[in-house]
Amino acid sequence: MGKIHYDPDDEYVCTELDESVYNKTVGFNDTAPFYLARRGECSFVQKIRSMENIGIAVGIVVDDKQEIIDNILMSDDGTGGGIRIPSMIIG
Repeated sequence: MGKIHYDPDDEYVCTELDESVYNKTVGFNDTAPFYLARRGECSFVQKIRSMENIGIAVGIVVDDKQEIIDNILMSDDGTGGGIRIPSMIIG
């Protein structure tokens, strides 16, 4: 299991992450890093792809709205082909 990482300066992860983010928050001793992002501002696919591109192993999207997430799907925005890392949404 890896450590869970979160960057409060980029809480939505809607921009392309670069390798310096990985090196700063994760480092080289974490073999299977998990990364948190808040729900909103961009698609699930964009968040997870940004994480995958820098070597994150598991993407977690946190929904902090007062709603039941049982019926929410992390749907493909049409650009999700090829994503290989597992991802999930938690409430």
